[in-house]
Amino acid sequence: MNYAQKLRTFIGDSVQVVTGFDVVSGELLGVTNSTLTVRAASEPGYGSGQTVVFQLDRITYVRVV
Repeated sequence: MNYAQKLRTFIGDSVQVVTGFDVVSGELLGVTNSTLTVRAASEPGYGSGQTVVFQLDRITYVRVV
């Protein structure tokens, strides 16, 4: 099982995605062989969040919370 396949098992779960520049928390929406998509949690009162797409090779690690 490779990295993308393992991440797919967590679709629908809350995750934190860490890159060299940022930490984004939200719901894991999807994983392809090259990208990971998260619906980022929003601040209370500011809507439903935004969809963020990460390149898998730019991710330091993903934490399932």
